[in-house]
Amino acid sequence: MMDYYSNYPAPSREEAIKEVMKETGIEEDIVKSVIMGMPSLGSCTGWYVGFKHDAIKEVKRIKEERKETNKVLQRITGDPTFRY
Repeated sequence: MMDYYSNYPAPSREEAIKEVMKETGIEEDIVKSVIMGMPSLGSCTGWYVGFKHDAIKEVKRIKEERKETNKVLQRITGDPTFRY
């Protein structure tokens, strides 16, 4: 079955962005930067077995990194509403 779907292309980048946003609930700018930065989304099988998981993992990592950066910058600036 997986061999069969490896003959089909992955979803378009726009559709991939929508899928990752729906699954993670993370804003579009982060998801878009990750998906557009990927050289390829692979085949249909490659996307759903590997690339999608990698994209979600990277999006979550960036979101957590921004969260930590915000905490540090809020302490430095003394402004609890500061957002990166």
